[in-house]
Amino acid sequence: MKKEYKVGIVKYTDHASLNRIELGAKNGLDYLSEKYNVKIDYKDYVYDGKADPEVMKKAALELADAKVDLVISIATPPTVAMKEILAENKINMLFRAVSDPISAGVIDSFERPGMYITGTSDSLDGGRLAQVVIAAVPHAKKVGLLYNKAEFSSKLPIQEAKEYLTVHGIEWIESNPDSKADVVAAAQYLIEQGVNAVLTPTDNTVMSAEMEISPVFTAADIPQFTGSHAFTINGAFMGMGSLYKDGDAEFLYLAEKLLIEEKSPVDVPVIRSAHTFAAINNQVCRSLGYDKNTLKDNFAAINMNTIFLDSQKEFDEDSDL
Repeated sequence: MKKEYKVGIVKYTDHASLNRIELGAKNGLDYLSEKYNVKIDYKDYVYDGKADPEVMKKAALELADAKVDLVISIATPPTVAMKEILAENKINMLFRAVSDPISAGVIDSFERPGMYITGTSDSLDGGRLAQVVIAAVPHAKKVGLLYNKAEFSSKLPIQEAKEYLTVHGIEWIESNPDSKADVVAAAQYLIEQGVNAVLTPTDNTVMSAEMEISPVFTAADIPQFTGSHAFTINGAFMGMGSLYKDGDAEFLYLAEKLLIEEKSPVDVPVIRSAHTFAAINNQVCRSLGYDKNTLKDNFAAINMNTIFLDSQKEFDEDSDL
């Protein structure tokens, strides 16, 4: 174990969620510094990528010149932009908030990510989301899958959801809008097919039209279950999410492995962050006639926490969501 470490931090851009992840990383490094009585210098190596790949590549080059021991990359774009530069200089990278690291070409596999890279992924577990659907709608016979086939982040969760539903004897039918303009028609198609619930992963195409389709589903008495709490604010019945503190704990574990224990990233599997809470839209919940206590009990039975939200302000004020 060394007595001094230099750590770079590069985030995609100045954004509330990414800023919170950055804070968690800094707190984690401070904790390790105190626990092991070592110096971890990161204050001189913090970069805002400004949503510009060239800025991120420049940061990687500067961090390589500084011979840092580790680079923390926050979000997919800086991870992709910096990967080759850091690998060429044999500098380890620990990423956070990368939704689909395999499709993005960031890692080889979750189990053995790569020689110089590992991290935490907020990749949605589609099987888990399907389990939540069944817990809330135990009478469901047919579930609609609403997503854009072209979106990388939707592919694995949808495959997992299909497998889970099939194993549990539930029919599924999909509808695949190619653009925002197609989403309402895609939603109406599922309603016409008589689905009892709709499942949508972290799909940006659907999200772009969520405010248009949410009242359509609610009027048809169909709950929509989604892979992101942000959908809830825009009118979806439920969004499944994770807590920042859980991600901070995962980061701390990996940082300790790479820095203090000097493990090679190839031997440190990527952690797929657990989505531990269901954020339910209060208004939609009332409109669909759900009993809150029954929902909470059903979700608790599958180890899922439940929160009920009325507004974006309420959501933003809870700093751990």
